Amino acid sequence: MTEKVLYEELCPREFEERVAACPVAYLPLGTLEWHGPHMPLGADGIQAQELFVRVAQKVGGVVLPKLFLGPDRFYHDADREFYGMDIYTGGTVVPYEMGQLPGSAYWQPDKEYEDMVYRIAGNLVRAGIRVLVGHGHGPSTRQFQAMKDRLKESFGLDCYSAFDFLEDELLGFQCDHAAANETSIVMAVRPELVQMERIVSGGEAPIAIAGRDPREYASPEYGRQVLEANVKAMGDGLARILQECR
Repeated sequence: MTEKVLYEELCPREFEERVAACPVAYLPLGTLEWHGPHMPLGADGIQAQELFVRVAQKVGGVVLPKLFLGPDRFYHDADREFYGMDIYTGGTVVPYEMGQLPGSAYWQPDKEYEDMVYRIAGNLVRAGIRVLVGHGHGPSTRQFQAMKDRLKESFGLDCYSAFDFLEDELLGFQCDHAAANETSIVMAVRPELVQMERIVSGGEAPIAIAGRDPREYASPEYGRQVLEANVKAMGDGLARILQECR
């Protein structure tokens, strides 16, 4: 029987037992965002949740439901909103014109996002959580990291992201946008959701993909390497942190 780690699936006694053994919660910072023609719109949250489930099964703790709202670059013209990868700023596999990318529906102002994370943290501390790990969508993760001191001062909550446990350009978790890193991770954890044929062999242009070209560098093997490195680094790091707290 697979160990239950998803917060919403736990009965109260199961939750109490897990938190007593390991007072850690994991928050997948997702979006509903264009990740190229070949990737699911929920790629951010899917990747983070898959990482967190494996870490929770290794060291304990509970995995929270995926968020789908988050901060990002924002521009509003006379009649339309543009955010995130809608706005071309360079560094992508191919250049493209600014436009609303199909399926993107996630933008939230910075202050609203901070208020949401702050309230989540307060509720979790009430439930017995002492450590919160948040990771996923790049701008969401960076803003979460910027809140660490505030959450520590307000609630005594220690906060981390995957980047605190493994600093490696090639093995970093979700360190590009729909390019080789993210595509490989989804290939490894949910291969049925990746449709590489959409950007190869005469497929669609790989627009709004930032990082190493997934057509050349993405593979399930690379994704598994990234996943295994981060599960080990985060698991070992959290074990040390919890030992120091006791």
